[in-house]
Parts: sequence; structure tokens; C-alpha cells
Amino acid sequence: MATTTVKSSLPAGLLPVVIAFLLMTTPALYVTCYIVTADLNVRTCASTSCTLITTIPSGTDVFISCITDGEDISGDSQWDYVGYSSDGTLLGYVSDYYVDCGGLCPGQSC
Repeated sequence: MATTTVKSSLPAGLLPVVIAFLLMTTPALYVTCYIVTADLNVRTCASTSCTLITTIPSGTDVFISCITDGEDISGDSQWDYVGYSSDGTLLGYVSDYYVDCGGLCPGQSC
């Protein structure tokens, strides 16, 4: 099997930063959804017994980065790991039962 060498015109050390940026901003990695309840608690893990971080008001956009199984809420045991600040950097878990993604859902597990 032949090997091809690719030469980068980026300064040394910058390529890993560019790759990390692209991975973090690729639309397939995040799905924008919104909260459909009056208020939704953001927690440190996928259970109502976990520490409350904050409460997100109804209609707020959240950015789902991954999904995991957790405490069952009204027949739905899926929890979303979401970014919920203006830049999506403050992360925590919310029950998927209260989130509307318009049928889209990230496929990667946390």
C-alpha cells in the first residue's frame, strides 16, 4: 500500500488546534433544540437526584452534544448533555422528555 505525505502550510502546532475547532463546530456534533416546558433544571448527571446547576426558561435554545441513559422521566430515560449559555460552553444534563429537536437527535452517546 502506498503512503502519501501531505504538507501543511499552517505554522507548526496550529493544525491540531484547527482540527479541534472543526470537530467542536461541525453541525453533526451539535443539534440545536429548545426547551418546551415552563422551566427545565440542568443537572450534573442524568438524574433528578443530581446537583442542580441552573434552570433554563421555556423557549431557550440548547445545544445537545451527546445523549445518555438516565432516570426515567414520564417514560423517557434519555438525557441530553447540553450547552445552554450564549456560547454553549456551560454544560449539564437535562431530561430529553422536555426538549424538542424537531426530530433531529445527535447519535453519539456521552
